[in-house]
Amino acid sequence: MRVHTLGPQQTDSYAAAKKYLSTKMIAAQIILHPSFEAIYRHLAEWAGDYMIVPAAFASASHESWGQLHYRHLAELRLVDSIITELDPLVLCAKNNPDKMVAYTHPATEQLLRDNLPEKATIRLSPSKFQAYQSFLADGAYTLTSQKLVAAEPKIQIIKTFPAAMLWSIYQIGGQ
Repeated sequence: MRVHTLGPQQTDSYAAAKKYLSTKMIAAQIILHPSFEAIYRHLAEWAGDYMIVPAAFASASHESWGQLHYRHLAELRLVDSIITELDPLVLCAKNNPDKMVAYTHPATEQLLRDNLPEKATIRLSPSKFQAYQSFLADGAYTLTSQKLVAAEPKIQIIKTFPAAMLWSIYQIGGQ
């Protein structure tokens, strides 16, 4: 069995795939991708494999999980689900940033927008992991997973958001 989801291993998607497989006592290979969009683009190549995607997923073009679910009815069969506790989300800020840029994943864009203490340009990343990496490079703010945040004097956690997630398990080519 092969399961496709978002990588790298630091993502909540990887943790959800591991939890699902261990809970169901299924031996499988987890295949990590740079974005969920990359998985959706290649569904025809992976018939018989599985995909794990969060119900809160939103693409960079702002397509919701629901829109993608119905668009891909002929290519995906919803076979199961799992609920997991996510690593808490955190809003982080840098002391004295060079640019007023904030990074996050499309699914958490509105949460970031609603909680930014000042105006910043929001840039979207395919994962919270990548959002944090971009923040480290040139950001002022990020909304990311707490487990990713390194203890550094120049970075402060402004707010924490505990969250659970519903994950959809699809069989690819399962109709």
